[in-house]
Amino acid sequence: MKLNSRTLAFALAFGAVAAANAADVRFYLGYGNAAFAAANGAVVGQELNAKSIVPSVGGTFTVSLFAASTITTDAKYGGGAMFIGFDSASTNGTSNYASAAAAEAAGTSKKLKLSTPGNLATGLAGFVGSTQDAGLVDFTLQGAAAYAGRFGSGTSVRPIGVWSAFQFGTSNTVALGAGVALRLADFTVTNAGIAQGETFGDDSGENGLSIESVANSTSRATFFTTTPDRTKGNPGQSVRYQLQVVPEPATMIALATGLVAVARRRRSK
Repeated sequence: MKLNSRTLAFALAFGAVAAANAADVRFYLGYGNAAFAAANGAVVGQELNAKSIVPSVGGTFTVSLFAASTITTDAKYGGGAMFIGFDSASTNGTSNYASAAAAEAAGTSKKLKLSTPGNLATGLAGFVGSTQDAGLVDFTLQGAAAYAGRFGSGTSVRPIGVWSAFQFGTSNTVALGAGVALRLADFTVTNAGIAQGETFGDDSGENGLSIESVANSTSRATFFTTTPDRTKGNPGQSVRYQLQVVPEPATMIALATGLVAVARRRRSK
């Protein structure tokens, strides 16, 4: 399924986030498939809840990366980079893992697996050179996406995930209108170890699923470069989402039955 210039109206409530982060663009993860969205009382494209219900171990779901304008005027953006975290590890911020399997093995929690970006947006409004184009600007990766630790100096425990620089074609820019959000790419996420009744990301040592941000303008930051020169859309802080597997109905019934039995025994004593 191609993205083909799909855009969503962007809630004015996000303006407060823009002011706090001093950025033209806010990045967020949205529900990428109908079953995942429905399980959370949402619709496809809506931002993930702070805590989202996901399939049991072995199940997969889709999250989508959105970029939304936080300013009241239209602007042109030439590209940047994205970093989606799925675990943490003791690593450096300057080299990549050899493969997805290597990153997964290095992770401390081993609760999730994350694909490289797919279903890249096509047919976006923008500019080819200086000529405005209504639908031929595409979201493209600059080289292959890689698995790495979040950018930084030295070796420490830090988020690990998938990162890639991106653009909209050489010398091209995308037009991001005020009040508009662009769906840029999809990621397939696999529940590799979140058990029934468990939440991943609610502990200080757990990463959950995240969009990672850094304070500088290196290629691993999540930002748009802009034309004309503006404040980069690098969010002021990383965005973290918790993932939860709710107990199955049979488990809930068994638990309730056990509690009733305990109560009866106490009353009979």
